[in-house]
Amino acid sequence: MLEDDAQDGPDHVDAHRSIAWVISKYAPTRPAGAKAFVDHAFYTTVDMLRTMESLLGLPPMNNNDARAALMAPLLSGPGIQQPFVADTRNRDNGLLYRINTAQSPGARQSAHMDFSHADAASAEELNQILWRDRMNGRPYPKTLHLLTPQHQPLLR
Repeated sequence: MLEDDAQDGPDHVDAHRSIAWVISKYAPTRPAGAKAFVDHAFYTTVDMLRTMESLLGLPPMNNNDARAALMAPLLSGPGIQQPFVADTRNRDNGLLYRINTAQSPGARQSAHMDFSHADAASAEELNQILWRDRMNGRPYPKTLHLLTPQHQPLLR
């Protein structure tokens, strides 16, 4: 699983990375009580695509993925992992299918946004609506878009 969009904000380590999870019978295993396997190698989204193509027996689509690295260390285990069991509680209790109403927090503002294509609506406004809905009155954090580590503009 790979995060599709960082929602207009970097993660806590580097704005150029996304988290990926590999769920596989062939994921490396560790002895009981040991920390889980974490691969700190640098992979790109194209590397992930190339790995999926290889697992499915598909040829590369172009030269970019033909030259991409396979994420082989993530699939080098002995094949003894237990099957993945999905948590279906929200599907089964109907929460997955609930939608917001016209009275939901942020509905009035959202109704005036342009959702006709990706990124047409303001990510900042959407983030604030989501924050207010989930954070029970906690103040929205100040957005920092810094150009240098010294917090100074590059041009004056």
